[in-house]
Amino acid sequence: MSYLTPDKVPVGYSLTRRRAERGYKREDLPTFDAIPKNKWKLPFLVLRFLGRDLSVVVRTEGLGSKPFHGKLAVLVNEHTAGAAEMITGFVKENQLGKIVGTRTAGRLLGGTGFKVGHGYTLMIPVGCYLSWNGKRYEGAGIEPDVEVEWSAPGPNGNDRQLQEAVRSVTA
Repeated sequence: MSYLTPDKVPVGYSLTRRRAERGYKREDLPTFDAIPKNKWKLPFLVLRFLGRDLSVVVRTEGLGSKPFHGKLAVLVNEHTAGAAEMITGFVKENQLGKIVGTRTAGRLLGGTGFKVGHGYTLMIPVGCYLSWNGKRYEGAGIEPDVEVEWSAPGPNGNDRQLQEAVRSVTA
C-alpha cells in the first residue's frame, strides 16, 4: 500500500477481542509502518511484536511520489478477499483510485490455523480488521465505484472490466 500514496498514511488496524473489551485508542496501538529492506532485520521486527496482543495499526511508509499516482484502478470481484480487500478499502477510503468490478467477498478476519489431520486446517478468527475510519468489511464487502460484471473475454480478447478500468483512469 506504500506504493499507492506518497505520504505516511494510516491504513487501518486489527483488534483482538481482549483489546476491544479492555478499551483502546487506535493511536496508542503498536504500529507496523515499514517492511525491512534487509533480511537480517526481520528478527528485530519479530521481536517488536512477539508476545504482544495482536492488535496493531498498519501505516504506509511514505515512499514519495510515483508517476502513476492519481491514475490507479483496482479490479475486484466476489473473490477479492483478505489482504486484497484491505488494499481495496484503503484505495477507496483515501480516494487514491477507482474500484472497478463487483462487490468484494467481505472476508477480512485475522485468524490462526490449527492442523487437524488428513490435510485439513481449522481456522479460528482471533481479531477483526477496521479501516482507519472505522469501517468493517467483514460480511459486507466493498462496493466498487464502477460496477462492471465479469464476463469471459470476447473473441478479440477484450476484457470489459479491464477496459473500463483503463477508461476510468484516462478519462
